[in-house]
Amino acid sequence: MKIVERLNSDEEIQELRKRLYEITGRSLPFNYDCYFGIEDYREHLHQCVNAGKIVTRPQDIHAARRFGSK
Repeated sequence: MKIVERLNSDEEIQELRKRLYEITGRSLPFNYDCYFGIEDYREHLHQCVNAGKIVTRPQDIHAARRFGSK
């Protein structure tokens, strides 16, 4: 099973994505450069939902700098 299929079939992740979008009006896509796997992504979604905003983690900043973003 491909990672996208696993993400789409995981009910908890789908619910967290939906709740985050309802709270912030933004989505948090899965990015291979930012997460060590599905569990890391799930944990980040939990953090964002609990905080009520998209939380930027140190590894997110590092990944963004690798691609020339500021």
